[in-house]
Amino acid sequence: MPFRKGTNKKTLYVPLRTKFIILFCLLITIPFVVIGTISYKKYTAGVERSTVELSDQVVSQISINLEHYIKELDRLTLAPLYDEDMMQILRKHRGAGPASTYLTTDETLKMNLFISSLAFDRGEIESILVFTNDGGIFSNLDQSVRKRWDRSMAEWMETIEQEDGGLAILPPHTAAYYTEPKQGVISVARVIREPYTHAMLGIVKVDLMPRGFGSIVSTVRSSGSGLLQITGKDQVVLYSGAGRLPDSRESYITASAESSYTGLKVTSLIPRAQLREDARELTNSTLVVSIVALMAAYAAAILLSSRLIKPIAHLQSKMRQVKRGLFLERATVTTSDEIGQLTEGFNTMIGEIDRLVKEVYETRLKEREAELLALQSQIHPHFLYNTLEMVNMLALQGNTRELSGVVTSLGKLLRYTVGHREQMVYVLDEVRFVEAYLRIQGMRLGDKLQAVIHIDSSFDYCVVPKLILQPLIENVIEHAMGQDRLHLTLTASAREEDLILSVKDDGLGITAGRMLELEEQLYGRQPRAVADAEQGGFGRILKGFALRNVHQRLRLLYGEPYGLTLDNTAGRGVTVSLRLPMNWEAMNNTGPAGDRQEEA
Repeated sequence: MPFRKGTNKKTLYVPLRTKFIILFCLLITIPFVVIGTISYKKYTAGVERSTVELSDQVVSQISINLEHYIKELDRLTLAPLYDEDMMQILRKHRGAGPASTYLTTDETLKMNLFISSLAFDRGEIESILVFTNDGGIFSNLDQSVRKRWDRSMAEWMETIEQEDGGLAILPPHTAAYYTEPKQGVISVARVIREPYTHAMLGIVKVDLMPRGFGSIVSTVRSSGSGLLQITGKDQVVLYSGAGRLPDSRESYITASAESSYTGLKVTSLIPRAQLREDARELTNSTLVVSIVALMAAYAAAILLSSRLIKPIAHLQSKMRQVKRGLFLERATVTTSDEIGQLTEGFNTMIGEIDRLVKEVYETRLKEREAELLALQSQIHPHFLYNTLEMVNMLALQGNTRELSGVVTSLGKLLRYTVGHREQMVYVLDEVRFVEAYLRIQGMRLGDKLQAVIHIDSSFDYCVVPKLILQPLIENVIEHAMGQDRLHLTLTASAREEDLILSVKDDGLGITAGRMLELEEQLYGRQPRAVADAEQGGFGRILKGFALRNVHQRLRLLYGEPYGLTLDNTAGRGVTVSLRLPMNWEAMNNTGPAGDRQEEA
């Protein structure tokens, strides 16, 4: 015995096309992500290796350049030993302590000229200074350097004296012999000694500008924005290219080279994060191209899935049409596989259903439409009697203007209901008919009825069934009228793609018991025989059956969820609303029904 596996768990509905698309996209995306990740890691590792090799070459070249530069400064500090005039001046001031002889103008002029010749065309040199033993200072900067010095200004001299005539490289220190002391000065210096006796005659000192070392480093550019440092003895930092020290929280790729001649060490530190950022930039550019390729692949996947699912989607759309009652629809058979066989079976089934509908359902609809057409064209004599009686009274009273208005309005009612047989009219037609009807009732009721029509002109040419508003108005006049003045409002609005026509009053309202009875009559819960037996026509409202007729007409024409609804939730009165689809189809004749009637 065949059986189906039952389950109480509600499963999520996922269309077959969506499943195919997801499958194709996963098959494309997963390999791409795996390959991209591996390529990124391989590329990053390769960049690190290349960076290490390049950094080694860079620091080696910088170390060589730095060594050559220090040798030039070494020769520059030896220059005083080869100038006899300069040596004679230093011999005069060889005595320690306060000078017995002050610096003469001639001495100062000769020394300054000599020192200026050494500093000529050396923009990286801040100043060249010669310190005599007795406290004098010669410099190429007359205005900004003091003329005398003492030990409080020269704590750095101890380092120079320890070199015993060799070149000393001084780390950043304070130069207090300037008129405005300078911080962080880097210098090279040596002791000047008598060639034969080796007696100390003074000290020559070269102060470098901050860009001094930078000019050496700039000849060979390091990669990226890495940190380049030059350190001397005891790892004292002489120069930092970025103006800062390494961050202990970061990971660096380092390369270093140390000069045996100068003892200076050049170190390059490149943050690994920077390399990964460079790799990410390249990856991003590659990713743009890859995304375009992925989009093309996704489009191909969607196209392929559409071709696979298209016959099923076509059959599904035809089933929806049949569900709406369009039994003439047939699905096109495009394949000879199982889907094609299913399509052929569907067409056969719908053809049989269509035959049965024509024999049973459509026959019943035509009978119902005939009944409704007959009902629409009825004008109850009671309404005519009242109107004619009012015409007679106006004639007797000599109110010819009012009489003309009533006769004109009555003529419009007759032409609209009897003269033409259209089933569908414009909203403008219905509004004109209601206006004519209200003018007649207004003459009869006087100030007891106040009617207002608020319908925007944009709804004028929306197509609606004929005679669906007047029964609502007449129902209000017959059942909502009390001792007080009755206010009636007719409005139109749009809700999504539907048209809502509402008649609101502030009359007597509906009790809860009466509301239940009306719902029984409106929505078909009362036996059909009773409902049909008690129907009334235009001008005759019996127990709410005019409202039922309007509701049934809309249901027959449009089906669920269209029809009539009642709302008595307000403190006073009732709102009756009609919901029908927004239809802008052109009528058989151009223009509103009233215009067509006048032309006829």
